[in-house]
Amino acid sequence: MNPLTGGLVPRARLLPLLSLPLLGQDSLPPGQQPDDMARLLNTPVIIASRLQQNQEEAPSAVSVVTRTDIERYGWRELADILRTLPGFDFGNDGTALIGLAERGIWAHEGKALLMVNGIQVSPLHNGNVNYYGSYPAELIERVEVIRGPGSAIYGQFAGAAVINLITRSAEDPEAGRFTLRGSSLGAGNFGGGGFLVTNGQFSNGAAISLNVGYQSSPFSRQPYVDTFFTGRSFSQDQGNTRREVTNLFGEVRALGTSVHLVRAAFQEAQVDGGGSGNGNPVLPGLPPGTLGTASRIVQGIRVQRSFAFDHGLSLETRGELLENTGGSVFPQDHNSNGVNHSGTERSRFILDASLHWNLPYPGVLIAGGGLIQDRERSVDLQNQGALRDPKDPTVLLPQQTLQTRYGYLQYTQQAGAFGLTAGGRYEDSDLSNAFAPRLGLTFVQGRFNAKLLYGEAFRSPTLFQTYSTFFAFKGYLRPEIIRSRELELGWRLNGSSVVRLNLYRMSVTRSISFGLDNYNIYYVNAGSTHSKGLEASLEVRNQTWGGFANLSYTRPDGQVDPFFLGSGGNAFLGISPLKVNVGAYLRLGPVQVAPSLLYASAREGQTARSAQSGIAPDDLLPNLVESAPQPGRVIVNLALTWKEWLGVGTEARLSASNLGAANYPILQPYYGAHAPLPANDRMVNLDLVWRF
Repeated sequence: MNPLTGGLVPRARLLPLLSLPLLGQDSLPPGQQPDDMARLLNTPVIIASRLQQNQEEAPSAVSVVTRTDIERYGWRELADILRTLPGFDFGNDGTALIGLAERGIWAHEGKALLMVNGIQVSPLHNGNVNYYGSYPAELIERVEVIRGPGSAIYGQFAGAAVINLITRSAEDPEAGRFTLRGSSLGAGNFGGGGFLVTNGQFSNGAAISLNVGYQSSPFSRQPYVDTFFTGRSFSQDQGNTRREVTNLFGEVRALGTSVHLVRAAFQEAQVDGGGSGNGNPVLPGLPPGTLGTASRIVQGIRVQRSFAFDHGLSLETRGELLENTGGSVFPQDHNSNGVNHSGTERSRFILDASLHWNLPYPGVLIAGGGLIQDRERSVDLQNQGALRDPKDPTVLLPQQTLQTRYGYLQYTQQAGAFGLTAGGRYEDSDLSNAFAPRLGLTFVQGRFNAKLLYGEAFRSPTLFQTYSTFFAFKGYLRPEIIRSRELELGWRLNGSSVVRLNLYRMSVTRSISFGLDNYNIYYVNAGSTHSKGLEASLEVRNQTWGGFANLSYTRPDGQVDPFFLGSGGNAFLGISPLKVNVGAYLRLGPVQVAPSLLYASAREGQTARSAQSGIAPDDLLPNLVESAPQPGRVIVNLALTWKEWLGVGTEARLSASNLGAANYPILQPYYGAHAPLPANDRMVNLDLVWRF
């Protein structure tokens, strides 16, 4: 079954060429099992092409993290996992909102697609995801990541990266587990949670899985300085950056139909620019200086059915309903324009059908299309319509809809050691249209593999960006365009290790960017970003020992608009040019030790004066970026695991994060108004696990 769509994977013709047993020619070291090597060297992935392929032959730069990796290194959430992959970094977009940077590009706002079991959980308004404290690793069985464009398959938001979290399948043969977690941040700031993962199969062929959890995550105990409005310092020591999340992921399969459900509910208090002053009273029950409370829900359901025909044909149909709802308590001030814009309801309904044809020779043709309907309802603090008609901004509406029609085509051909994937996706909406082509050439011969990749992606304007009165309207937006060229080389050194090297160039043009003009916030197509760099990785895995090492280096390429760069013009703002990850594990009977280390080189961060100049007219913005170097940082982690500590099926895991340096700032990777965000990330977690 397909964890991206829930349906059958068309693979009958491809699997003889893409199957795992080609590893059987290698002699394995003592104590190493063939299944372990298969998972290491030829992990099957689906994210790259909606086909089950080996990682070496998938037509994208792909990273895979397994449940074994998560438990071995004590990773507690999605951010920990992504931070260990080459190319990924994090930046702040206001307090307690930590976004993703990838290959030097700020991918936070709509450039990285996050999915759970193939269902989008990137919020519909602009794609922003808070990667800290949102998706606990205890509910994740596997993570598949595309480093680079993915719009040719996934459309909007899949510009610079695609991340798919895969939870326990209804047909998974492994036992269920229950985990209790306790956390301590610094001294005296505590959190924790509980997580249940289980599944079952019935005699009539029906199957069900349930993945549910609650987590409370403190973020920092260091003061946050509001550089935008007041320059005042706000404490983060009273729970006002604590994030509480409840997750529910489920699956039911019966009568040839699969149903997936995802739901994530977030609640947090926020401190941000404008959270002080005469117009912003202290809110009842919240610490002084708190801007407001926010509770948001991201949920979706997908129903899918596959039909098999003669001559290698199959039809895959699916319907999805996504909803983003939220309620907030914000003071009515100049920053929000009197609009409770977080109290909106957004929904997306998708109908999709695709025809899969296993060709008489080793190839697969996928052709499909569908319809997307978006709806947004938004009101101001007086319960009046908070959406405008751009043709006549004096006309306010409580609700607006947007229809998008799309089609996609993909051809995959395997000829001996060579593979070809070509295709694209076209979308036409009421606001814009865009096309994303892709081309991938792969070569696998013995221990060597190579990939030559070209891809384009788009980020289309959303209802929120076009119609919300929270923004000043300065003309209709066009889709942002992202292009990538990549060369990947891989070499299996022996039966237990593999090394990979990736060279890339990426560009973002017609960027959908923020503008500020005397407190009026608006979106425009302005600016371009170009980056180039390399990623290298080494993996070694045996039964009792192993580890990983990777590095990524990126730098600006060609003409990059100044507000994406430090004042020197030779480094991206807020993002470390060089990142190195090293980790190892050693099993000693029932005890396993796994240290890991992250080094991120010095970055350019904007100064307080630069941030405060964000209220200047927009024509001055490119000339007002002022940055100062921020020192490099080293994060040292350690995980200790004790198997069967209370008998068979029990496990105790103690993990400590950031042992080396407790105080470092997460920076904003673009010119704007938010302060560097201090992060005290020295956290100790104790997990007690029962398997049943």
